Amino acid sequence: MAQITRNFTSEGPLHLAAREALESAFDQGWADPRKLSHQSAKARVLKNEAIESIASNLHISAEKLEFIGEARLGHYYSIAGLLRPQDLLLHSVVDKSEILALARSRASMGLPVSLDGQIDISPALAPPSVDRVFAVQIANGETGVIQNYTEIIREFPEARIACDFSSAGIALPLPERWDSAFFDSKSWQGPEGVGILAINSAHKWINPLPHIGPARVPGSVSLPLIMASAIALEAKKKEFDGQAIRLREISKYLRKEISSTIAHCDIAGNLESSLPHINSLSFLYVEGEELLRQLDNAGYALDSGSACSADDLAPSHVLAAMGVLTHGNIRITLHASSTQDEVRDLVQEIRRVVEGIRSR
Repeated sequence: MAQITRNFTSEGPLHLAAREALESAFDQGWADPRKLSHQSAKARVLKNEAIESIASNLHISAEKLEFIGEARLGHYYSIAGLLRPQDLLLHSVVDKSEILALARSRASMGLPVSLDGQIDISPALAPPSVDRVFAVQIANGETGVIQNYTEIIREFPEARIACDFSSAGIALPLPERWDSAFFDSKSWQGPEGVGILAINSAHKWINPLPHIGPARVPGSVSLPLIMASAIALEAKKKEFDGQAIRLREISKYLRKEISSTIAHCDIAGNLESSLPHINSLSFLYVEGEELLRQLDNAGYALDSGSACSADDLAPSHVLAAMGVLTHGNIRITLHASSTQDEVRDLVQEIRRVVEGIRSR
């Protein structure tokens, strides 16, 4: 088996600046910022500086930010904190499974999407008979599709708005009106285990979990991870514009080469209205697991949208809702280190493997 050296999965490499920060942090060890020692006082200063840096780069006041060690729980905090027992939860059918699970536990309405992945809000435009919370997906992590979220939010002036930025990262700005927003450090090559919850309307958000005291979240994120997340975000911010342009050009090349040389292929979403680095491809008459396995043997690590994990072989609910092929799917995520030459070689390998599987 070839050693995998070319990573095109969503689990991209930690930003170099963040890696160096973590190495330094763990070499030194860190005191508890909540205690009274001299070392703890120093830790509090470093923590506050890191939070201020993150707040500045996200354009959100530091006092509105909370840090969550289990990032997936952040979706629940962001939405459930705005919900009241009588509220109707609006969401899209292509939301993350964590959001769909919350929706299934209460009164909710799942809004359909078009072939290009855009949310159809028409079923929810009738005058509401109950108060509503709208969980608005900013960008889809599986297909890269960016929603027209500013226009969507304007259509629901009475609803409380929970924004999911966990895949969008810093690629897109906050809307004019929002009540909560959730970010994941991994979206800007920060460390795993740092979810960032922004609460814009403190009077509308109530801690949804049983709790004692004023703390809004458990506060279980370690200081080194917060610092590494801040450093990665700052570095990513400086590099972002140039990288976005370059990666969009590579994605354009990738999509053109695939669509023009491999028949019966669906590419989810339009690149012009998608994140520049995510490409979801599905091939008719091809088993996705076999395609991934052969590409893995050739030295390429990719994801599949046809399963949320290696243990879950269910078709992708995102692709199914869009009406594109759900089998024979691979997701190619470009990173800062990705080059057009690597992608050219990858396209040639995909073509070879697809032709081989179809010829059997």
